[in-house]
Amino acid sequence: MTPTPSPEMLMRDLSRRRLLKAVGFGAAGAAGAGALTACSGGEEESGATQFTGVYDYDLDSNTRNMAVEDGALLLNSVYEDLFLTTGAMYDWREHTWDYLLLEGSEWDGDHLIVTLRPDLRWSDGTDLDAEDVIQTYAMAILETPPWSVGFPQVTELEQLDDLSVRLAFDDPFVNIERSILKRRFVSKTTYADFGPRAVELVNAGVRQGDDEHGAFNAEFIEFNPEEIVCSGPYMFDRSRMSDASITLVRNENGYRGTEVGFDEVLIHRGDNRQAALLFQQGEVDYSSLAPTAADQRAFQSVEGFRWVEHTGYDGCGIMFNYAAKPELRDVRVRQALAHVLDGDTIGRVARGEAYEGVRYYAGLVDVQAEEIFTEEELGRFTHYGYDPDRATELLEEAGWTLEDGIWHLPNGDEASFEVIGVSGWSDFELTAVQVEEAWNGFGIPTTATNVPSDNPWGIWGAGDFEVAVRHWGNPEIPDYWGAFQMNFLLENAGTEDSPGQSFDLEVESPSMGELDLAALVEDAKQAESLEEQRETLLTMATAFNELLPRIPIWTFRYLAPALNGVRVEGFDTELPSDANQMYQDNHVMLALIQGNLRPTGE
Repeated sequence: MTPTPSPEMLMRDLSRRRLLKAVGFGAAGAAGAGALTACSGGEEESGATQFTGVYDYDLDSNTRNMAVEDGALLLNSVYEDLFLTTGAMYDWREHTWDYLLLEGSEWDGDHLIVTLRPDLRWSDGTDLDAEDVIQTYAMAILETPPWSVGFPQVTELEQLDDLSVRLAFDDPFVNIERSILKRRFVSKTTYADFGPRAVELVNAGVRQGDDEHGAFNAEFIEFNPEEIVCSGPYMFDRSRMSDASITLVRNENGYRGTEVGFDEVLIHRGDNRQAALLFQQGEVDYSSLAPTAADQRAFQSVEGFRWVEHTGYDGCGIMFNYAAKPELRDVRVRQALAHVLDGDTIGRVARGEAYEGVRYYAGLVDVQAEEIFTEEELGRFTHYGYDPDRATELLEEAGWTLEDGIWHLPNGDEASFEVIGVSGWSDFELTAVQVEEAWNGFGIPTTATNVPSDNPWGIWGAGDFEVAVRHWGNPEIPDYWGAFQMNFLLENAGTEDSPGQSFDLEVESPSMGELDLAALVEDAKQAESLEEQRETLLTMATAFNELLPRIPIWTFRYLAPALNGVRVEGFDTELPSDANQMYQDNHVMLALIQGNLRPTGE
């Protein structure tokens, strides 16, 4: 069996930007341009049709090394598929693949064979073929941290012909190929000094952390080519790249480059706040950045405004440090703290319309729980809604006492907590403040503070907190077990350097007895079908509901403002794959690539 990824590795090796993508997107972007200079960088006078968006890039600090991904220009935006189209997009509702650059994939035992579409070309006119694929995969194997799913389990690469590559796996499991099929290929011409070396290293057994990889990586991470060679329907116009905006122009050599509806894609530079202002000024057709509740109300007056809704697969809640606050090891205390919180009120203040309440407290978001569990099973989950009387009962059962309006621990000490949000992540900041107010109002002295946004993951992993506003569920992995990997394993290494939550994974369930949560995550991951996996998922969901290792407060509802009738003829009420996760398999970008979004006047 493939070993369960070490939670210590999860925190030590996960890159900043990959984590930013993984853990929720209410986070405000880094400081962008001080003024909305991008507003004047609008459409071409030539009459070229233009689709407009917004993202907080930095031309000076962002690398053009697209194989590294971390910090690469626009490569963690929803627009990445427009210039480096992925091999395939996953349909989160149907659990099937929409193949793009790849024509298909198939399993032959423990071997995965991927095949490109024929006649693909790069923006520089060279052929996009299996040589690009095998070299990209080899570099990805070397650069992907060992905790990850997919590339670290590849044991061998072989180019079969001009279009096909074979990948051998060590003990594959269902959907292990996700990261492989979604990989964005990079040009063999650009990476001529690295691609062949990477293939040789990988097939010699070298992996991340080995000495040979260290020598390769020292050169590789410093590589910063001047030009980004593109495979998608658009490519960069180097003469129209500035601190205000970036213009992508039609790439007729690229995938569907002659079929997309727009001649250009203009991407304004802006953080969350600037993106909202740009949208209100009619400069942006579609924005995936997070608007505040006030901005959401302001959008209502913008002519042509509509929401494009993306299903949320994660939520916001609170995570405990059980070593810093041993009193939290009593499940009755955690349950009581949950009952003091009004999730609907907190969600509404933190996210405006862009949230959902929590019904089942099952570790999975409710939409996923309803997909796999029966009504009878769902009915067994305890709902930890606002109920201060029940909270009082639970604390008294745990031996706490209320004296002069303040709760005291069984040893007589006054109870107290510090709750950390993240500076600049407005929904996290607001959630922390409301938890502070709720617990203070209930008689538990609580202080809300914010940690810097440059590395909250390091703080969480190191256990430098008492209570932290944190995510639950998992927007990165469509498979149901992914939610429990995040809930139980992430920030829970329990080592001296990375203690994290210090939550014991060998637990006692009131209804099921002794459980090993890490082993259950692995069992679910290794199951060959959903039917085989379902019983394990129900066990983990029940354990989460009974033990509340994290407290879910609200669920992300991703609302992206869109503008009908200015440059885009219209965003359909229902687009294909509209259950896709916004930042993983964006269905609006898929519709643009497939020609389902059209300019006005056609």
